[in-house]
Amino acid sequence: MPFACIVWLKLVSFAHTSFDMRAIAKSIDKENAPSISLNADNSYDANFKSLVYFMVAPTLCYQSSYPRNASIRKGWVVRQFVKLVIFTGFMGFIIEQYINPIVQNSQHPLKGNLLYAIERVLKLSVPNLYVWLCMFYCFFHLWLNILAELLRFGDREFYKDWWNARTVEEYWRMWNMPVHKWMVRHIYSPCLRNKIPKGVALLISFLVSAVFHELCIAVPCHMFRLWAFIGIMFQVPLVVITKFLQNKFQSSMVGNMIFWLFFSILGQPMCVLLYYHDFMNQKGKTESK
Repeated sequence: MPFACIVWLKLVSFAHTSFDMRAIAKSIDKENAPSISLNADNSYDANFKSLVYFMVAPTLCYQSSYPRNASIRKGWVVRQFVKLVIFTGFMGFIIEQYINPIVQNSQHPLKGNLLYAIERVLKLSVPNLYVWLCMFYCFFHLWLNILAELLRFGDREFYKDWWNARTVEEYWRMWNMPVHKWMVRHIYSPCLRNKIPKGVALLISFLVSAVFHELCIAVPCHMFRLWAFIGIMFQVPLVVITKFLQNKFQSSMVGNMIFWLFFSILGQPMCVLLYYHDFMNQKGKTESK
């Protein structure tokens, strides 16, 4: 399902960018503007070869050409791949040894004792945080760089220092740069061009993100609970709150602490418990039939 979403995002970018490039090509009048000419960056040259390269490149935003490296560092690729295998195994170890026992010995967080549910969430937060950080390192730092190196793809800005984000808005701008650039280019900026207020454009961007997060969980699990959707949309008030606090206490990291508390310590473990118990309940009802 994530792969299907990635393909869809890439095709949307290809269609939008090709449309814009055709519009640019048609708008240039050589007689009235002889000094303007199409260069490699804005000429319309959509062909099958460029589409194939774009579909496998570690980016979601199409353009006719990308910065390319001169060669492939084979030894570097091998070292990164070894790291990828090691940290993937480490993730599996944490899941099997720590997360699975905690989840299996828990109750549904919305149907049991409140204090017990809080204790389970806090106990799950530490191993869940380790898995989340390993997943980030494996995918954004190792896999995308390996793919970029094999394709000689020059733009390696897959993330920024999101762990230092002072507001939730900063986190979403720095955590996943390929998706962030796609959102800005194909959702946020078109909204602004159509005179939609910035706040509404931001809300629409989060809405699109929430839909894709829910799809990536609901479709593989064959259940529709909206927990991921609600979790993403809950980021909108957190954006407002952390931005207000950052403006009020400019020298503090209160927004960063709120981000780590609600997103990593409470939010993700709660979603894990909710989806696990809903999935097991659904599975039990299906087997009983």
